[in-house]
Amino acid sequence: MTDLRNALTVVTGGGMGVGLGLALEAARRGSRVVIASISDAGAAVEQLRAAGAEADWFQVDVSIRERVQELAAFTREKYGPVNVLINNAAGGDSAGSIIDNDPEGIQRALNINVLGYVWTIQAFADDLRSNAAKGAPAYILNVGSEHSLGVPPHVMPLSAYTVTKQAGLAVTEVVRRDLAGTGIGVSLVAPGWVLTEQVSGMISASEEFAAVVTPYAQETSEVARIAFDGLLSGRELIVTNPKSVPFAKDRAHRILGDLSWAEHREEAAEGWVHDGTGDISKCPVVHTPGLS
Repeated sequence: MTDLRNALTVVTGGGMGVGLGLALEAARRGSRVVIASISDAGAAVEQLRAAGAEADWFQVDVSIRERVQELAAFTREKYGPVNVLINNAAGGDSAGSIIDNDPEGIQRALNINVLGYVWTIQAFADDLRSNAAKGAPAYILNVGSEHSLGVPPHVMPLSAYTVTKQAGLAVTEVVRRDLAGTGIGVSLVAPGWVLTEQVSGMISASEEFAAVVTPYAQETSEVARIAFDGLLSGRELIVTNPKSVPFAKDRAHRILGDLSWAEHREEAAEGWVHDGTGDISKCPVVHTPGLS
């Protein structure tokens, strides 16, 4: 069911940035909204209410499972079972090489960006099953990144972040398998650079940063609209920015090449090669649909 009028949406990390954009888009489509945030989200709630939405917020650190259970209980008791769960909260020190990253920052990133997703899905799974069983909307949207698609060559090293966002894709695929047949839609949205408050401030402060990022950046509202369109239409992976596609396709080609090698190891041992010198008409990579 794709009609979100009077539905209930929970957005973690919804007080600003992409999370607030998703909360506003949910409200635009008629949903009530509860923001889960570690910091004060009162201003975001007022913005939602000013737009005509029923909105509230609950303070929570999603890396703490017990607090997430309290969020679920608060939401259920005050507003009823959740229809749409949006996992957006992110944190941890992620800049630089994984070799040199601060261990505590890496642990924090994993706790929020990966385990936080798991804890919220566990906490709201019964709500979603219940809604799906009676034909009401039931969706999980995990907010990943173009980093979920690989290691973007046009972005400075954000190693711990990249690791957690690729793990977020794995969480999404596992949950989709675990909830198969229930009627719950499970998707991951993978935006590139987004013109959040933080990114816009960095663009204003640095011409060099602006020159690199501006050609790739999308407005928060655009990302949110594409995310909901993809979620409600059943798209499993929602890539919001076409400029994220080339490097992801390059990675897919490399993976297919390695899979082809695995499939044809015996031929390779007898002289089969994948260096451009063979018969291209027999190449399984070149002739894979959608990857030409």
